Order: sequence, then C-alpha cells, then structure tokens
Amino acid sequence: MRAIELFAGCGGLALGLRSAGWKGVFAVERDPMAFETLSANMIEGASPFRSFEEWPTWLPKTNLDIVALLNNSVTREHLKGFRGSIDLVAGGPPCQGFSVGGRRDGEDERNLLVYKMIEFVELVRPRAVLIENVEGIARRFVSKPGEAKTSVADEAIQRLQSLGYVAAHQIINSSEFGVPQARKRVAIVALLTDEYSQRELTDALKIELAHAAVAVKKKHGLPADRPVTVREAIDDLADNVRIPCPDSAGYDAGIYGPAQSSYAKLMRAGLPKAAVPNSHRFTKHGPGVQALYELAHRTQPNGRLSKEFLLSAGTKKDKKVLLDPEAVVQTITTHPDEYIHYAYPRNITVREMARLQSFPDRFTFHGRYTINGPRRKFDVARCSQVGNAVPPLMGEGLGIAVAKLIQRFALPNRAKREIDATEMSGARL
Repeated sequence: MRAIELFAGCGGLALGLRSAGWKGVFAVERDPMAFETLSANMIEGASPFRSFEEWPTWLPKTNLDIVALLNNSVTREHLKGFRGSIDLVAGGPPCQGFSVGGRRDGEDERNLLVYKMIEFVELVRPRAVLIENVEGIARRFVSKPGEAKTSVADEAIQRLQSLGYVAAHQIINSSEFGVPQARKRVAIVALLTDEYSQRELTDALKIELAHAAVAVKKKHGLPADRPVTVREAIDDLADNVRIPCPDSAGYDAGIYGPAQSSYAKLMRAGLPKAAVPNSHRFTKHGPGVQALYELAHRTQPNGRLSKEFLLSAGTKKDKKVLLDPEAVVQTITTHPDEYIHYAYPRNITVREMARLQSFPDRFTFHGRYTINGPRRKFDVARCSQVGNAVPPLMGEGLGIAVAKLIQRFALPNRAKREIDATEMSGARL
C-alpha cells in the first residue's frame, strides 16, 4: 500500500511504516537538517532504508514547507492527481502549541498545522489518515474567553468527518511495542467511508493496536511479557574506550561493546563488525557538572533528581534524570543534558537517545549535534531530530494497525466486521 508522509522529521514514522510493508511515495519536511537525515537514510539511491521510490518528478527532493506547497495552485492540481491511488496520508504535526510539557495555547500558530494536514487530505483523498501527536492534542482547553472547552483532536476529527471520513483516536504507549520508553502519544485514525460509526472504528482501533503491539515484538524477538529496559537498550555502547569522534574534531566518541540483549542485537543488525556507532559523541563536561553527576551517582535514587538536590548542587537546571537501568525511561525529549547515564557521570549521547527511541544503528543522523538559544525554535539539530521523532517500532505498529483497519472495513459482509466481545476483553493498550 502507498503512503505520503507530512511533517516527516528525520524519518521515525516513515521507517516504521516501511517495516510494516508500506511503500512511501514522497515526504514533506521543512527543516533542512532533519530532511538531510531523512534523505540519507530513506530517499537517496544508496540509502540503507530506501522507501520513497515513486517520488513525483514535479516535486523537488529537498526540504519543503507544507504551507508553501498548499499555497501553490499548480502543486494543488498535482496533489489532486493522486486521488484514488494513495492509501494513507500520515504525519505528526509540530506539537509545541499543545504539548503537555508546556503551556497549551489555543492561539499558537503551530496548532494550525494540523489543519493544514487536513487541507492536504482534502486534496489527495487517501483511503486512510494517521495523525500522531502528544497527549495534549486531546486535552480540552478554552481557546478564547467565553468559548466552550475543546481540543485540537476534537476539531481535527470534526473536520475529517466533514470530508467523509470516520475518525477516532487512541492513547498509546511506546513501551507496548518494544520501545524502552514509556512515551504516551495520541493516534488519530480516519477511514474514508460513510458506512461505519465512530464507535465501531474506536473499538476496532483499540483491538488492532493491541494485536500490532504483540506482532511487532514477536517479529523482532523482543520480550513479550515485559518492557525492554534501559540497560538492554544501551549497555553495549561502551564508555571504557574512547576514540576521536569521526564527525566532530576535538570530541571523543565511544565504540561498541558486546551486544548482550535481543534488543541491542536488533539495533545492530546489518552493521559490519568494525563499525563505530554513529552520533555517539560525548559531551564535554566542566568540573562542576562532572562533580554533580558523580554526587548524584553516589547519593541519589534513580529517576528525576529532586529540586532540593539540584539547588544544593548549585545548578540552574530544574530537570535532571538519573536513568534507571532496570526500567524504561520516560518520554525522551530534545534535551540530552536532561539525562544522566546510569553507569557513567555524563549525559547520554545522541546515539543512546536514538536507541531509547528504537532507531537502528544503521540509521545515521546528520546536521549539528545540538543548538542552543533562539535558533532551537527554527533549526532541528540531531538531538531534536531524535527527540521529536515517532519511535520506529511504534510507527511499525501503527502501520500494521492502519493496514488491518483498511482491510477490516473493506469487507463486504457486515457480520465479519463486528467486534467480538471476547476479543475486546483481551485488548490491552
């Protein structure tokens, strides 16, 4: 089945959809560094995870802005030409305007990008739509004084329904798909049909996501009855031997140690024996930071460090997490300096972040490692590419579930589509 991806970022969702059997047609991503990573891994001829092999000749293979595309009358006609041939339009619009981690703002212009995606859907008319986003997209708030509470998800679903889609949403946890991270997200799924109810789709979506979670873990040989832990995810990214960083003069990088877990072996699949981990560059810590991390290792429990401890240590940072090696990590953000390695007094690296997001090691990251100051709002460095991405294993599960929903709701016999009560009772997400 054929898919177009919007707000593609560095390619986490695209990689997951590819693993689920979807064929990419083209992808839209505004940021040049994120697109460089996407292109190197999934678009260029020699890319290791090549997917977008039907890229239209009228669309340049470069970073593109969805608003500019939709404002171009010629492009709009080209997009209409895809009607009847696209099975899925998928994407995760920027979420800062309704992030749980920050102030939700109904006036934030980034909220409008969800509706730009729906405008794109109206032109292409795919069989299905997938919108992945933070939990905040479904949280109701007052956009303007005097107005009723609503959520971006509510409005998005209403707009999709007005276009002839039935739409529903489900909260999912990435750890259910074998990702060593308890990242909760909202998946909005819409199918182009006027024959079924939102209730039917809601029930079916819950079931298919539960089945997909089992299928992904079974396919990749991951534990079926427990989450993958932080130690299993990154313990083979050794720190006892350091080498000059291949892509950053003046920095050290790490090498590989033995891969003990099934997860580490999965992440390293296909690498040559002499490979050096990509983006495994170590941060240069000053004496004060080094002392803080050593003190945390000696005196603090795993998890988020208390404000009292951070204040007493003289740091201005209000969030530092000492990783628990025997548990999953909570949501990986775009700030690697928030995470302290469980075994070494340092921040985790971009590659370790990528492991915690389930990016395989053959997936290489490009662009600057970090960006500080005002440019963070406009440029997407490697750490932000990873932190903003859909975990590929979760993306694979979403791709499997959507494909099954298309098959389920296309069956001619209504009785075959009805939800079995015993099946519902076994669905756990």
